[in-house]
Amino acid sequence: MPLQDRDRRDMADATALVVDDDADTADVLSEFLELKGITVVGKARDGNDAVLSYADLRPDIVFLDVLMSKGGGFLAVEMIRRIEPDALIIVVTSDNRDETRRRLLDLGASAIIYKPYDIGEVMDTANMLLMRLRHDLLEDIEHKKDQIRRLNELLSRRFQGC
Repeated sequence: MPLQDRDRRDMADATALVVDDDADTADVLSEFLELKGITVVGKARDGNDAVLSYADLRPDIVFLDVLMSKGGGFLAVEMIRRIEPDALIIVVTSDNRDETRRRLLDLGASAIIYKPYDIGEVMDTANMLLMRLRHDLLEDIEHKKDQIRRLNELLSRRFQGC
């Protein structure tokens, strides 16, 4: 299946928050995402704004720059993780230093994409993360169904003995 078709199918109804202190960069990424079927529900210009917007909007994916004024991306990753440990946070940055990468991964960034980026890489990464989250949620549902089945069997045995 062509990448574009897969993107549209797997990304249907996905929402995003785009965070970058450069308005043009945020606008261009937002336009690309919209063209690929991801609804951009908000934009933020700094890390503090990102955290507040995330808490309010609860998007499926956050596209986050690191180097910003007034609360950078590091703080935003950390605080968003506190709000939602399973949040999908794709860091889009020009800072390719090893220590930056390690720190972002330690804080819980889901993925890191380096500027200048290729929109195909952005979409492939977002798609992969959404599919992984869906897989994890389905596994969790199956596990919970199994627990319910076992509890029902236990309760059934207990009530049969009454």
